[in-house]
Amino acid sequence: MTGFRCEHLTKNLGEYQLKDVSFMLEPGLVLGVIGINGSGKTTLLRSILGSYRLDQSPEDGGELWLEDKHYRKNVKTYRQSIAYVLQSDLYSEFMYPVQIGEQYGHFYPGFDQNRYKELLEKYEVPVKKMITELSKGQILRVQLAFALSYPARLYVFDEPVGNMDVEFRDTFYDVVRELAANDCCVILSSHLVTELEHVADKILWIGKEKEVGFLRFFGSLDELRGNYRLLSVDEEMAKKIPQELICGKRLRENHKEYLLGTRKLNVGATREAQENQQTIPFDEMALPAELRENLRYPDLQEIMYYVER
Repeated sequence: MTGFRCEHLTKNLGEYQLKDVSFMLEPGLVLGVIGINGSGKTTLLRSILGSYRLDQSPEDGGELWLEDKHYRKNVKTYRQSIAYVLQSDLYSEFMYPVQIGEQYGHFYPGFDQNRYKELLEKYEVPVKKMITELSKGQILRVQLAFALSYPARLYVFDEPVGNMDVEFRDTFYDVVRELAANDCCVILSSHLVTELEHVADKILWIGKEKEVGFLRFFGSLDELRGNYRLLSVDEEMAKKIPQELICGKRLRENHKEYLLGTRKLNVGATREAQENQQTIPFDEMALPAELRENLRYPDLQEIMYYVER
């Protein structure tokens, strides 16, 4: 097997549970993970990394493979094949950036200290300052330099761009594209969904109902957008819309906008509900002719806005 596979991942955190998430990511593809705050994006990524064990409660479960390495049976080689950049602080605040490579690099076969130092310089990290003296954005650059200094097969990035300046975001996205071009798997969680549209090959959307996170959608962005249309009409024209096609709406005094779709992503958190989700392209002919001329494709942010509301 090549690539990364996640089967029926379930993680219970007491008051919250991420339930029954499955997907497969082929080498050379970028997976964008989206969802509202608190839906379970970080829980998913930490479970993949091994920070959250999948056997700590009776409700936990799931299987993870990275190529031929199983997360439990081959735990050491599995973890050594993953590189990551996280929002949390990974290093001692009293260490200097160069010391991080010296201290932790030997845990990862193939770690190149010279490359690490070159990347610190390239990313303009002040190497004579301790971690505690660096900004959040500079610490993320340290993490990125470390992650790129050994030959990982899966790269996990949890909301990395929020604390990066606009100029370095472009550098980061170039890195993501280069990793994919080298047949690595990349998982990128971000609340900047408009930017994800330009870099992600597939989308994994985690929904939330009460305190349960579940898989709303997994597939290509084109598949997701193909399921929907946005329609802007006045009040009189809105009466002609078949009600079963309305997935969300925004109503103003003189203007009404509707998200229409043949598949509503408001499913429950059960495996059966996930497996029954089929990709059904939107059929514009289901609408009267006078409405069809006002249709347009929504972008990812608009789909999220209407469905989550």
